[in-house]
Amino acid sequence: MFERSTIKILLVFLTVYAGIWLPYIVLQGNLPASLSAPYALLGFAQAIPAYILNSVGISGLIQNDGYCGWGWCGPTVFGYVVLSAFWVLVAWFIAWLISNLTNAGKGRS
Repeated sequence: MFERSTIKILLVFLTVYAGIWLPYIVLQGNLPASLSAPYALLGFAQAIPAYILNSVGISGLIQNDGYCGWGWCGPTVFGYVVLSAFWVLVAWFIAWLISNLTNAGKGRS
């Protein structure tokens, strides 16, 4: 689970992730209209686990306990920490699976 290939694949995932979000961070105020919708969709898709975990019964992940009128409440600081840990674990698991699948063929003679 802690092989070098797993860590290398995880670092590739994190680099690609940072590369995807780099234009949003750099052009935050001057983001073209054609990019605002994809970033909004990507950001919402990444926050879905906080809403699911809140509905399961883990409190403190969503602001105002989910009571924000007609809008969606954003995650709290604790919610962002949980989301970051969740997605890093998901990326780690996928990197581990890829590492195992690519190393499985090398063990055979």
